[in-house]
Amino acid sequence: MPFSRPSLFTLPVLVAGLAWLLAGGITKIGAIPAVSEPVARLQAELPERKFAGLDEILRKALENGPSVIIREWDAAVAREQARGARAPMLPSLNAVVNAGVTREERSGSVGYDRNYTAVLYSVGFYQPVFHWGALSGNYQIAQLRQAMSARNIEETRRLLAIDIRRRYFDIILAANALKLAQENMRRLETDRKNMEQMIADGSVAPGAIDGSNRAIDLATPELEQAGNQYATLRQSLAQLAGMPESALDNLPDDIPGAQNITDALNAVAGTITAPPSAHLDNLQDEINVAKLDYKINKVRQLPKFGISASVGQSPDTSYGAPKSLITSWNTSLSMQWNLFDGFASQAGQRASLNRLRMLETQRAQAGQQESLERRNEAARLLLQWKQLQNTERDVERSRAGYELAEQDFANGMAAARNVEDSRLGYKNSLQGAYAARANFYIALVTCLSNRGQDPAIQPVK
Repeated sequence: MPFSRPSLFTLPVLVAGLAWLLAGGITKIGAIPAVSEPVARLQAELPERKFAGLDEILRKALENGPSVIIREWDAAVAREQARGARAPMLPSLNAVVNAGVTREERSGSVGYDRNYTAVLYSVGFYQPVFHWGALSGNYQIAQLRQAMSARNIEETRRLLAIDIRRRYFDIILAANALKLAQENMRRLETDRKNMEQMIADGSVAPGAIDGSNRAIDLATPELEQAGNQYATLRQSLAQLAGMPESALDNLPDDIPGAQNITDALNAVAGTITAPPSAHLDNLQDEINVAKLDYKINKVRQLPKFGISASVGQSPDTSYGAPKSLITSWNTSLSMQWNLFDGFASQAGQRASLNRLRMLETQRAQAGQQESLERRNEAARLLLQWKQLQNTERDVERSRAGYELAEQDFANGMAAARNVEDSRLGYKNSLQGAYAARANFYIALVTCLSNRGQDPAIQPVK
């Protein structure tokens, strides 16, 4: 069953997000600063710039991914809850209508028993006038919750964009690992056939086959595991992206290396341009909620004022009066005063104050940790880049060794088995380089994303 999203959702959320942004001045994911030249060079190395199919997978996942749609429904709930929180500030109107027969019987009063056949009604109107800011405070809390839910959509999309790329690489690596396992199995089976032929020729003892059998026994579960992992990763990515598994049938076999971006990495490592994360912004809104909650609890026992008006129709039940209906009109200034609530308001104030202090401490610590992490992640990325260069050099050495083995074989200086060993060694070395490249690309994506510079989640201009 395909996932659906709430109707008429995008525009209200965008309007609410814009109002929140203008009111609070808090940086929002998607409000991405101008891209510098070093950042542009790093963005050019993002995986979707190297794999044509990945860009389409990203687009579909960020639009139709189940996790995004779930967040949208959550934001739709928050939007309606904000509307509900505004309702107590508006006038309320209620009506009661009774149509029927009323029978009056007075004991000891002969001739005064009577029946009323009438439509009786009562219509009431109430408008809150002054509640010490409690009603508007509840509405502000609901608006903050709505802003947080809208922000959570963008944060979900941001993290999903990273995860989709990571899983894309995982599938490529798993497919290559499966091919290597299959090739290794074919090689082991060929070795066993050769050993069987040597035993048949009398060149070796029959017990020599045990080594070949054991090697195949050990390789069989590894081959099955590689196949299961590849199938599982395909299913997982298709589900996460909200797309059919057949869309992943034509993935590439290799992961190309990055261009020389040492200068760009050095430039980015020396700057801190990251906006506050969604976590920090949500904590700030939670702090504002706690402040409002404290104010609301503080005025719970103060008198509340409102204007009420009503009109009603009832039978005239006066003794001896003719049968008639009475219409009454009423307008008044009403006051509600909760004189004693069992110290619930005092407990609410203390709870809100304690929560406020907890959230302020939590946000301060999270802000310090986030600032430290942003400073260190670019440095770690630069270090990972240097380690990747060592891996690339090892691949070149392995390739050179394989080419040398081929030349020696062509010159009659090496056996075919030596060439095969060099070829498999080179393939395994290349697979290790693919894994190192994938790890670097994901680290690069994460660094840019944490700084609000992932083009996959930038709003369309």
